[in-house]
Amino acid sequence: MNISRRQFLGSSVLALCIPSVLFAQDKNSDVILRFAACSDVHFDQSHNDQSAQRVRFAKMMQFMNSYSASQPYDRFDAMAVAGDFSNHGLITEIGPFRRLMDENLKPETKRVLCMGNHEFYGGNRELWEKTFETPSNNHQVINGFHFITISPERGTCAENDYVYALDWFKKELAAACADDPKRPVFVVQHYHVHSTVWGSWNLPGSFPAGVHDLKETIEQYPQVVHISGHSHAPSIDPRVMWQGNFNAIGTGSLSYYGLYYYDEVNDYHHEMVQPGQAGTFLIFEVHRDFTIRIRLYDVISDSFHDREYLIVDPSNIEKYVYTNKRIDLAKEPFWPAEKKAAVLETTENGATFEFTQAGDAECLTCYRVELERLQEKENQWVPDCTEFIWSDFFMKNPAPTCKGNVGCLRSGTKYRARIYAQNCYCKTTADFVETEFETKPAPASIDRTGMKPKADFLDVSFSKEGAKNDPADPRYTSAVKTFGNPQFLDASVKLDGKEDAFHVPVKGGNYQALRAEVTLAVKFRLDLPADRKETVCIFGNTESGGLGFEYTPQKKTLLFIVFFAGKYERVEVPYDAAAGGETTLFGTYDGTSMNLYVNGELAGSKPQKGRIRYTRSKPAQAFCIGGDVTHEAKTRLYVPGEISWAKVYSWALTPEQVASFQKND
Repeated sequence: MNISRRQFLGSSVLALCIPSVLFAQDKNSDVILRFAACSDVHFDQSHNDQSAQRVRFAKMMQFMNSYSASQPYDRFDAMAVAGDFSNHGLITEIGPFRRLMDENLKPETKRVLCMGNHEFYGGNRELWEKTFETPSNNHQVINGFHFITISPERGTCAENDYVYALDWFKKELAAACADDPKRPVFVVQHYHVHSTVWGSWNLPGSFPAGVHDLKETIEQYPQVVHISGHSHAPSIDPRVMWQGNFNAIGTGSLSYYGLYYYDEVNDYHHEMVQPGQAGTFLIFEVHRDFTIRIRLYDVISDSFHDREYLIVDPSNIEKYVYTNKRIDLAKEPFWPAEKKAAVLETTENGATFEFTQAGDAECLTCYRVELERLQEKENQWVPDCTEFIWSDFFMKNPAPTCKGNVGCLRSGTKYRARIYAQNCYCKTTADFVETEFETKPAPASIDRTGMKPKADFLDVSFSKEGAKNDPADPRYTSAVKTFGNPQFLDASVKLDGKEDAFHVPVKGGNYQALRAEVTLAVKFRLDLPADRKETVCIFGNTESGGLGFEYTPQKKTLLFIVFFAGKYERVEVPYDAAAGGETTLFGTYDGTSMNLYVNGELAGSKPQKGRIRYTRSKPAQAFCIGGDVTHEAKTRLYVPGEISWAKVYSWALTPEQVASFQKND
C-alpha cells in the first residue's frame, strides 16, 4: 500500500530503511532545495574520457539535468563533491574534472567542493583552489540553506589534519546554525567523523577512515547534516546513514567500493571491489518542513535503488531513527525454503562455490563459510578455518545465486563447508547450507623434504644476464619486471635506493597457496647513507595485507611482517646494517608461529594462528624485490644495496632446511 510522507510522519513506525513508495502521493510538491552529493571519483592521469570514472561522473550530471527537468521543482540547486576528485591532485586529473563540470552542470547549479587526501598526492591546495576557482574551506548560502566545506591540511589520513582550520570552522558553523536553529546545515568533509557512519572506524595498519578533529564542535548542533566519503562504503548499506548528536551520511564512491566486516575473532578489516561495480550518488530533496529525503541513483543501471533515507526534523534528536539501537532491533537473515550449495571447482588450496542467496529485511552483506577438514586416520571432522564471501548487495540487481571462493586450504584434503548468511548488523542465520569436496593434490614434482629445496612460488636470481624467475611451479608468478636502471653483477644486482626495483606479478591472484603456510627468503647487503631515517622494504608485498622484510635504520632492527585478520603481526630483531654485510633472511609461518632466521640461525619467533590475508587490489598483486609494491603497481621504501636472490615457498621450511642455505651458498 502506498502511503504519503505526512501519513508516515504521523505514525509511530520506526522505519530504518525507507521504501521508495513512501513519497508516492506528494513526493515533490513542496521541495524547496535539491542537490546531489558524491565523492571518491578518482580521476587518474592515465584516464581518457571513455574511462569508467569519467563516464560515470558525466552521467551523474546529465541525469541531474534530465531528472530535475521532469519534476515540479525543476532544478538542481547544487552538487557537492566530498573530496578525492583525483588519484594524485595533478592538473592532468583535476583539470578534466573541472572541464566535465563546466560541460555538464547548468549555470544555476552551485558547486560545493572540498579537497580529499588524494588531492595532496602530487598536487597541493594552491593548484586545487586555482583550478576550481573556490576556497578549499568555504561557506555558501544556497536557497537559504548553509553549506560549509572544510578540507584537510596535508592529506595525511591522520588526526589533526583539520585542526589548522578549527577556529574558522567553529565560527562559521555557529553563525550558520544561529540563522535558524531548525533549518538543516550541511557540512561537507572528506573524512568521516569517527564512530558515526559505516566505515568511520579506523582500520589496523595505514587506513584511518574517521577523524575526531571536528566531532566535538559538530555535536553541539543536531541540525548538522554531515556529508563525507573516503571509506568508499557503499551507500546502499543502511549503516552509511547515522544519527547520534547530529546527522551523518557517507557518499560511497563513483570509482570503487570498500567493503568492511568483522571476522571470526572480531577483527575489523576491509576489501576493495573493482571499479566495474561502483556507481551510486546521492540526491537530497529538502521539503518545506525541513524533512530531507535522500535517494540513491545508480549510473551503471541508470535507475534508482529501491532504498532511500528519510531525515525527519533534523534538529530534533528525539526523532532520530538511524541510531545504534538498530543493531538490537535488527532481525536475523533467512534462507528461502529451497536452498542449496554446490562446488564448481577445486584447486590445491581452494574451492569455488555457488549457492542460493539468502534474504534480509535490510541488507544481506556476506556469507560466513566455516570449514572443517577430515582427519582420515580418526575419521573425524575437525575445525580448519573460517572465510567470508561477499554477496553482491551493492549492485542494483543482485543475482539469485552467489558465487565465491575460499583459498586457505590444504592440498589433497577432504573438506566440509557450512555456509551461514550474515547481514549488515553482523547477525547470521541459525541454519546453513552445506557441501563437501576434496582439494586437488600438490604436484608430485615438488620435493619439500630435501635440503635447499627449490622454491615453488617464486625463485628469482640475479647475474650479469639480468633477473630470472625460475620457480618449481610456474603457474604462480610471472616474469620479473624491472624498474629504474639497476646494475647487474656476477651473482647479484646493485640498487640505487631511489628508482631501482623489481616486481614479480602473481598470476590470477594465486595468493591462496600462501595462506596456510609460507616461507619468504632473500639474500642481501644494505648500503644505507648515514643520514637515512626512512624504513626500507627488502622484499615482500605488504600493500593492504601480505608479508615482507623491513629494516628500520632509527631502531636498527629487522622485521618479518605478516598480515592476518585485520592486523599486521611482527617479529622484530636487532640488526645493524652498517656491520651486517651480506645477510640471508628466512621468514616462515607454519600455522602456529612466525619465525625469523638471520644467516641460518633462529633470531626471533612469535606464536601465531590464522590464515594470512593478501591484497585484493589487482595492480598490487606482485612481490617487490628492493622495495614494497603500492596499490598503483609502483614502488615505495626503496632499498640501496645489493640483492643476490629472493624466494617464496608455499610451505614453511624446517630449521634444518633454512640452515642448509648457509653451506657453500
